[in-house]
Amino acid sequence: MKTVAFTTLGCRVNQYDTDAMRGLFIQKGYEPVDFDSKADIYVINTCSVTNMGERKSRQLIRKAKRTNGDAYIVVTGCYAQLAPDAIAAIDGVNLVIGTNNRHKIVELVEQLETTEKQINAVRNIMEQATFEEMPLYGNEIDKARAFMKIQEGCNNYCSFCIIPYTRGKLKSRRVDDIKQEAQRLVDHGYHEIVLTGIHLGNYGVELPGRPNLAAVVKELLTIDGLERIRLGSIESVEVSPELVELMATEKRFCSHLHLPLQAGSDAILKAMNRHYTLDEYKALIRNLRARIPGLSVTTDIIAGFPGETDELFEETLNTVKEIGFTHIHAFPYSKREGTPAAVMDNQVPEAVKKTRVALLNEQGSLGLQTFAANLVGKPAEILIEREEDGWYEGFTNEYIHGRIKKGDAEYQIGDIVGGTVVSVDGEFVTIA
Repeated sequence: MKTVAFTTLGCRVNQYDTDAMRGLFIQKGYEPVDFDSKADIYVINTCSVTNMGERKSRQLIRKAKRTNGDAYIVVTGCYAQLAPDAIAAIDGVNLVIGTNNRHKIVELVEQLETTEKQINAVRNIMEQATFEEMPLYGNEIDKARAFMKIQEGCNNYCSFCIIPYTRGKLKSRRVDDIKQEAQRLVDHGYHEIVLTGIHLGNYGVELPGRPNLAAVVKELLTIDGLERIRLGSIESVEVSPELVELMATEKRFCSHLHLPLQAGSDAILKAMNRHYTLDEYKALIRNLRARIPGLSVTTDIIAGFPGETDELFEETLNTVKEIGFTHIHAFPYSKREGTPAAVMDNQVPEAVKKTRVALLNEQGSLGLQTFAANLVGKPAEILIEREEDGWYEGFTNEYIHGRIKKGDAEYQIGDIVGGTVVSVDGEFVTIA
């Protein structure tokens, strides 16, 4: 049996794509192995959000070549879409696929066996108008949480972001196809589904009848055995009243939202071409918390965007303190050639960016501690994802790390177990 190894850089959408491609190989009789092992085929799913992502992608390609010089090396993902010629020029690369045509990956790999030529399957992503169906097959070992992509592409064109150029125009998956895959995942033992996409909140705007994200959630709630639905990242301006009402009234719809802020200063938000003001964002958070008690809000923030002075960063830091996020994904601005921000004046030094990221992460940790402390004495449930050192561990409904001491009761990966929060230890809440 031929072996295939995968590695993934970047976002949850990329991880979904990898899981789907792994399933395609399994369906054709290939055996997945660890990326550090000797394999017949290596698939590197790349990221192009930052320079670091591209650099790591190149390093992983060379690592695969060193591990087995006779293997087929396949490179896919955003970096492959953005720079296929540069990828093809790396020694050992046999097949380059961008962010479409991945449903043909097994077929293309098998073509390599009949030709000595390198295959470049990258096509103009802007000409791709429909969602590429590449469903999961439920072959993963982890039977707790499944990430399911329901939307692709982005029409926002934030001034810092390369993704619209690598993922193309907005494309949404049909509701029937989403429900069928969700049912298959539940049948395979998954109890939580996380809906993901590049521009998730704009789901359905181009489909006949314009179904929205709330319609998808309502449809999934009809599936017996699906115990949790969670949203991936969604823009604040796209949180509809219908979604809020569902989250407030439906126990299975997790009370957790990831709402990218990106900057806590109106001047920087405008330069970023973000479509909201700071006051609008803050008002939304207040309204959400009033309607959904116990709501957990996580966010993304870019540190050191061009023109971000010490004073403007201080605005962001004060905003973060005021809002109190339970997690902050803070990262330094990375200049991406071809985006408007790359040629803006007043680029911020790397050392300054690093310091600002550290300050933001510190506030994120404080926000988590405050939120977790407020859970003590209250009921909570965790979806068990692993057993480690005598504890069952997983995430709560609010996406907080939780653990339950292993006792006489035996639980399985994917079980949802409840109790009362009795203490907080670092990032974990302990439930008994």
